Amino acid sequence: MQKPSRPIGITILGIIEILIGVLGFLVSIAIIGLSALFTTLPAVGTRIGTVGVVIGGVFLFFSLIWLATGVGFLHGKGWAWTLGMIFTVLSILGAAYVAFTGLYQAGYALGFWVLMIIYLTRSRVKAFFGKGSTSTFMPAMNTQPTMRTAPTLQSHTQYAPTMQPTLQYTPSTPIPAPTPAAAGATGKCRSCGVPLAPGNTFCTNCGAKQ
Repeated sequence: MQKPSRPIGITILGIIEILIGVLGFLVSIAIIGLSALFTTLPAVGTRIGTVGVVIGGVFLFFSLIWLATGVGFLHGKGWAWTLGMIFTVLSILGAAYVAFTGLYQAGYALGFWVLMIIYLTRSRVKAFFGKGSTSTFMPAMNTQPTMRTAPTLQSHTQYAPTMQPTLQYTPSTPIPAPTPAAAGATGKCRSCGVPLAPGNTFCTNCGAKQ
């Protein structure tokens, strides 16, 4: 299951913790170095040097934890979230004790660490570190198989009525039968145009000579 993206607040906290770890590491090395110089002095110097070495060692231990926690924050490690919660709770207790002793300026630090623990317990932040459910940020997966129905074939063919050709018969004009004279005629009268039988020299109609 895919882990949600890193919140911007976790990125800022991781960088701050890395810077605190590096700064604390340098300070602890300086304290241990100065304490080693004090040990070369007479009896008082030896005591101061011993106390300084112890304090420097404590600073070095917590600086390395801060450095590791910052790197773990940037990579979303679960153990880094656990260490962050432990440090936040201890810081709240320490700031509350200092505030109750009369140093009221420690109230600002107390408010900061309270906001820190509220932020680290948000669901999205816990999901980034693998401490909570990611169902809020991941789309729900449908595990039930879906049944697909075959498409129904419907015939949409429409049959148009067949057009039968209609035959129309028009009566033909009767052809007049030729007259006997016209059936054997080979010429016409020059005057009236009536057909003449072969051998006629005169028109049988108008009497004109042919």
